[in-house]
Amino acid sequence: MKLDENKQKYECLAEEIEGLRKHTLKNRTPYSDDKLGKPLAFWTKQERLLDKVGKELTIILRTKGCYWALEHGGCSMCGYIEDANIQNVPSEQIIHQFDYAVQNKITEIREDSNDYVLKIFNSGSFFDDSEINKQTREHIYKKVAEIPQITEFIVESRIEFITEDNLMEMKKYLPDICIEIGIGLESVDDHIRNKYINKGLTFEDFLSTKELCDLNDVGIKAYLLFKPPFLNEQASIDDCIHSIKTLIDLGIESISINPCNVQKNSFVEYLWYQNRYRPPWYYSLFECFKKALNSSTLQKTRILCDPSGAGTKRGIHNCLRKECNEKMREILSQFILSQDLEILNEIEYDCICYSRYNLQKDHL
Repeated sequence: MKLDENKQKYECLAEEIEGLRKHTLKNRTPYSDDKLGKPLAFWTKQERLLDKVGKELTIILRTKGCYWALEHGGCSMCGYIEDANIQNVPSEQIIHQFDYAVQNKITEIREDSNDYVLKIFNSGSFFDDSEINKQTREHIYKKVAEIPQITEFIVESRIEFITEDNLMEMKKYLPDICIEIGIGLESVDDHIRNKYINKGLTFEDFLSTKELCDLNDVGIKAYLLFKPPFLNEQASIDDCIHSIKTLIDLGIESISINPCNVQKNSFVEYLWYQNRYRPPWYYSLFECFKKALNSSTLQKTRILCDPSGAGTKRGIHNCLRKECNEKMREILSQFILSQDLEILNEIEYDCICYSRYNLQKDHL
């Protein structure tokens, strides 16, 4: 049947994403008890804190997974549900996962002179009781409060689960730690966010959540998706510039730019296999930063960017020359750690692919 109305087309897209997700998950089996007793991953590394360079401890917990992905197919670029258990994970096992990671890193942290940010990811929503219940969250808060080196604490959640009770509970246990909640806004444009990404979130609802967080002295780390499906390079640059400027004007504490990467069993992967999607170029990302930011805005808003799959066909890349992508990755890292825009202004683009990029930018 021919679809004449845009509304029908986008409803069809959402249905296709949901159908694809059901197909990829139908034969999934839960993880063994042994795997559920340990986190999916954890690590420490250098990171930009709010006002200086420090370290991060990142812990990725195995949980049931994002309800939006399980019930509605999820976002078009996201494949994180593939790492989830799909079925409920007992709170005792999630607590053991967290404790296992902390115990493995606590000596390193206590002997380090750096301050740390603790990031807890669970491929879903930290405040969703079906993933991480209240008792488990309280256990995590109490453990965090015992580690003075942790000065910043970041979790992620869809806004449906960000309630005043959840915020007050977190602040009760962590009154002296800077808390941020990561929210996948992706774009300030409702059309791009909901029709191309299938986010199920309005900008108006995001603003209401920001107001609630402000009232409870909790910051927001807004995630922006750089180059969603169906946007070319130039349109992606324009959208990201507009989104960054809008969020800075709103007083958002941290903005994390996430260049889209091709994740397994995502709708973006489906497009990628058909040569209908190409991950963004580093050149586009740097142009976006240079046009959206200045030294004044960088004093009040932290810009973060740590691309997954960088330098590969599935992640942000220029050409596939290792030297070209390694140079870009190092420049990006220096900029994020220093928050110094001059690092980007002084780049010399000496790879032959820069000419090809400029010729094709409006069509990629």
